[in-house]
Amino acid sequence: MNPACLSLLLGSSLMTAQAADLSALMPHAADHTQMWWAEGFPLHTPTAPWLRVIQTGRYAMALNTQTLRVEHLGAVVSLMDDYRRLPAAELALNMSVDGKNYRCTAGGKWSRFTGPRLIESGRFFQRGDVTDLEFKAEDGSRLNVEARFETAAWTDRLGLILAARPGVLPIVAGEQSFGHVGGGFGLDGANHLEIPHSAALDAEQFTMELWAFVPQDYQAGQHSPWLMCRGPHEAANGNMGFMIANGQPRAHMNIGGGAANAVVAKTEKRTALKLDAWNHLAMSYDGDTLRLFVNGGIEGETMVGKKRLPCPGALAFGRRQDNTGDGFHFRGVVDEIRFFDRALKPEETRAAVKPVLEWTFNAQGKASKTKLRETWKQVAMEIYLTTPKGKLHQRSEQIWTDSKEREVSLVLDPVTGTALEVKSPVIVAASEKATGVARAVVYEPSLSWHRINLDGIAPTAPPGGQNPSNDAVERVMLQLSNPTDSEQIARLMFEKTTHGFHQRIGTPITGVSAILRDADGNPTGIPVQLSKNWHNEPEGGVYASQWFHGISQVRLPAKASIELELTLAYGHWGGVAAASHAQLCLIGWGSNQLWDQSALGAWGESICYEPDQAQANCTITDVRPAMLYPLGEDKRWGWTSNVGGGDFLRLFDPAGQRVSPSAMRTTYHKHGPCLTEVTYAGRIGTSIAHSTTVSLARTDDIVRGVYRLRFDVTKALDFSRFVLFQIGADTYTSTSERKMALGNETGLIKEWNTQWGGDIYRTAPLECTGRIPWISLHEGELRAHQNNGAGANRGIVIRSWKARLGGKDAAPWIAERGVTRHRQDAATLDLVPPPGVTRFEPGDFVEATIEHLIIPQSATDYYGPNEALRTALTKDANTWRMIQREALGNDRRIEMKHGELQRTHPAITISTADDKAEFTLAGGIGYVPITFTGLSSPRGFTLFIDDKPVNQSIHGNDFWQTDYDSATQQWSQTYNLTLSPDQPHMIRFQ
Repeated sequence: MNPACLSLLLGSSLMTAQAADLSALMPHAADHTQMWWAEGFPLHTPTAPWLRVIQTGRYAMALNTQTLRVEHLGAVVSLMDDYRRLPAAELALNMSVDGKNYRCTAGGKWSRFTGPRLIESGRFFQRGDVTDLEFKAEDGSRLNVEARFETAAWTDRLGLILAARPGVLPIVAGEQSFGHVGGGFGLDGANHLEIPHSAALDAEQFTMELWAFVPQDYQAGQHSPWLMCRGPHEAANGNMGFMIANGQPRAHMNIGGGAANAVVAKTEKRTALKLDAWNHLAMSYDGDTLRLFVNGGIEGETMVGKKRLPCPGALAFGRRQDNTGDGFHFRGVVDEIRFFDRALKPEETRAAVKPVLEWTFNAQGKASKTKLRETWKQVAMEIYLTTPKGKLHQRSEQIWTDSKEREVSLVLDPVTGTALEVKSPVIVAASEKATGVARAVVYEPSLSWHRINLDGIAPTAPPGGQNPSNDAVERVMLQLSNPTDSEQIARLMFEKTTHGFHQRIGTPITGVSAILRDADGNPTGIPVQLSKNWHNEPEGGVYASQWFHGISQVRLPAKASIELELTLAYGHWGGVAAASHAQLCLIGWGSNQLWDQSALGAWGESICYEPDQAQANCTITDVRPAMLYPLGEDKRWGWTSNVGGGDFLRLFDPAGQRVSPSAMRTTYHKHGPCLTEVTYAGRIGTSIAHSTTVSLARTDDIVRGVYRLRFDVTKALDFSRFVLFQIGADTYTSTSERKMALGNETGLIKEWNTQWGGDIYRTAPLECTGRIPWISLHEGELRAHQNNGAGANRGIVIRSWKARLGGKDAAPWIAERGVTRHRQDAATLDLVPPPGVTRFEPGDFVEATIEHLIIPQSATDYYGPNEALRTALTKDANTWRMIQREALGNDRRIEMKHGELQRTHPAITISTADDKAEFTLAGGIGYVPITFTGLSSPRGFTLFIDDKPVNQSIHGNDFWQTDYDSATQQWSQTYNLTLSPDQPHMIRFQ
């Protein structure tokens, strides 16, 4: 075996490190973090407190996000130690603004965009915040402030951050408002501006344009607001106006009266209108076509072809003109209103063209691009934390000259109760491997990390190739130094911002993998946590817009300097579609809880998971096939249609009420790029403990999610319905199939036509018999709103099964259930208990491995490189035979000669003996993942197939994955092999 060859500088002498030296850099067993809701997400469990728990292998904290009371804080002995035994701590957040003191009295309530939010979550680091903090003075007055409290938790330290900025002032009604040029006319949701009838407004052809400031809360009542309305309403003859519906502007006009003569030009873009910003809106009619212009571009048009008739009505801004009902009021500001007696050309809108009528407002007023905010001068912010070990305090004083967010932070060791130094002794430098160009590195004390910016790096094309290429990677050299006499931890955050990705194929942020390698390019096994965001709703604030964070930590011995390489892979790793599993921040989208997305390649999501079920009330959400063409388009490497929906362990009590999962804790074991592994574990009620470990493997054909399930019953439990696993969820399904089929290794047992809708079981339970039960859902149909790609069929294969249910050994059973959701009918496939079992007994359990398969519906839809899949689709597309092919083809039969077989799915996992293994393998389609565990080193090994060494390298040493088990202090390596299915192969690892 070769030495580890990690360049390690001890003192002033350069030396070659052995594996033992590399071990010093690796994470310890306690270097894990988790963040979860103590009793489940309270939105689904009304009795659950808003108690968010952070726990590492060293400490835990439980924070009530509504009261901001720290209910538990202190040291623990392990990640699974009971945090509830820990004492409370007193947290105080104070602000002094221009001599008046305020104290935080509450955190914001949860909504789609406010209250408790999850920012980053993974192996090493958890970050969340609580927005809309309430500050009150002793006299009861409230501070107009936009403030949030953030926690930043590493395995050994906790950062507390109070961030604030002056609060937004309400829009002032009338001409005292700010405007676009000078002052505008403010519409506060109750007032309006009305202009009397003018014959000039009756021109047969016309253009009306204005500037409108549209805040997030533009809708003042229950109904979509009218920004402008001439005539009583949209059904009135001669009506014209602007309405905003679901964030989208619409131009209205009526020629002839009545609803039949009302026409609308509207946009289909959610992003056409900018919120909390000025927008230029225009509508025109040339005698034939009504057009809507938004910010200079045509966003909608409708053919009318009628002569415009006069309207005797007045022109109202800020409500429907007749003020019926709640008035359809708009909240915002209008300015520079102009009317023309002809239809302007697109290039004339927003140009200096003389209007027939024009309305401007206070020329001496204040123009502003944003809402006005409070003006502060002298401000102090404080954090106090009192624990049984003492009192900690941090204060920040400053002159406030703008409206930017500022902060005060306190970083502590929760085990000792002491504040930590704001400086890091670790020295970090980074440079591009291809060019030697230095990358910016900044240490941020409140987050205890070195931020390493990776924006704009040109991906390195494969040797002899050119970009854009799925095989391109980015390589960054890192120099980490510890000049002190004791071990230090380098906490690293590798960052890409909105325009930082220069990979020009696919959607790189969806599938990026980050691998730390040694100076020779060998993967080290040091994990890199993956967090990202690509949504950009303005409510996301400082965390909106696209960003990627790769987060890791490296332990540095005293007086050590090391060199590592960070490699970013996108579509491929070693020439084959890479697998990745990342946390996707939802702050830019909404709901703001934990959402994970796994991806095959970097061409969109593959399988998404939401363990707290905050949005869709199920765990498996969006699911997308890989390497399928969009409908009617010859485009590759992009997003595909959603065939999602699924769930684990759905329990309904005897009254039919669902018991939601609680205390859902996520453990990230492997992020890819050859194999992912993440565990979601928690409770259902007080009787069931459960865990599901999900995996996705590098391959070139289809998406295969593999789920290892375990649940245990601790006390007797009666129920009306229980679903161990379902494809298509009760509450979320974006496709449905016209047929289902059940079979096993001997062939088809039964095929039937599905019956959609009704929220009832459509079939009696069917027993899954044989060694390899499989179920096919085929002839799938996408929902009507999906138009971005070919569809896919679904199916499952039960690879292993052990169960005791109702006090007896139990086989798996399935049933079809018709469901109706949002007035759409579908069918789900449910894995259920045996008939007659409506009570679980203590000691009942299920332990199973299930493959979730996403199959193209035709050979012409699939553009990937796997010819065997294409041939099979040509023959058997859209039938149950494609799932049977998977069931039989990936029946991996192994005879061991050296080492010990642990499992066959999701990866063939072999425990090596003396760092060696040898076995015969028959079966396997696509790329078969094989993991070798119990290794004493992360490098120096060779894998042989039939005595030929495996080398899938593109850039060198870039086709296997290395992971480190901190509990055993050993490494593992995972490979993905494509094998001839017609004969057994000798596999040797040494």
